[in-house]
Amino acid sequence: MKKINKHVSVIGLGNISFSLCKSLINLGCEISGVTDNIERLNKLNEIGVKVYDKKSILKSIAQADSIIITAPPDDKGCPILRKYKSNIIKSNISWIGYLSSTSVYGNHNGKIVNEDSKLIPKNSVEVLRNKAEKDILKFGLKSSILVEIFRLSGIYGYESNILKQILSNNFRPILKKNHFFNRIHISDIAKVLSLASIYGRNSGIINLSDDLPTSQIDIAKYAYSLLDIKMPKIINYDEIKKELNPSLKRFWENNRRVSNKLLKKKYGPLIYPTYKEGLKNIYNFVN
Repeated sequence: MKKINKHVSVIGLGNISFSLCKSLINLGCEISGVTDNIERLNKLNEIGVKVYDKKSILKSIAQADSIIITAPPDDKGCPILRKYKSNIIKSNISWIGYLSSTSVYGNHNGKIVNEDSKLIPKNSVEVLRNKAEKDILKFGLKSSILVEIFRLSGIYGYESNILKQILSNNFRPILKKNHFFNRIHISDIAKVLSLASIYGRNSGIINLSDDLPTSQIDIAKYAYSLLDIKMPKIINYDEIKKELNPSLKRFWENNRRVSNKLLKKKYGPLIYPTYKEGLKNIYNFVN
């Protein structure tokens, strides 16, 4: 692979970092990032990522042409922007990618939402993500740096997926009538973020979601059929909603179908456009 004269800094080397950094390296980029997770640090070092601890974040920023912020917001918004705004402005960074969530849309009772839809965040997690988005967009308008916000749907991949949950007896098929959600395969996240950060041409907000909003039960039926396991009795949501933790409650209380038309217009078709292609890939990968 011909080396691209591009250095991408990933601030917040979290769960998607290995796939993302591997994709960028395969495209010929230099990568640096920040994490204090020793296991992740060693794994990323092995594939050629220059990893700094959180005290040395400025070293990663200083080298970068593009920056991807995956670090979550705090109670004041985006901590990376707040602490390092002036350093980013003084650097060679010309594009910032910020990872947010489709949770900022809130509940739309199963209706289709796109990047122009009204945001009705309800709980603190959604509200803080919305605040961080506003901070980033405001910064982009005031500076000469392009800012692109990616609203991610539920992430799944080789490490975290419904097949694993079923095999570890950690999954309950739950039915809530007319409840929809989207998801996105980790390989598609890596593909889109790699192209976005390398070419750094786009700005604004974009949904990173698959083509097929659907119910949990439809996905469960397909997963059990792949594994050739009989699906256990389906549980009605109303029977168990009181016992769910806050994170699961948010999932079930928010109901929307996320449009990815803008994503495909800007970055082309997905590698795994629906849960069927994605889960089949994971199943074949581990078998």
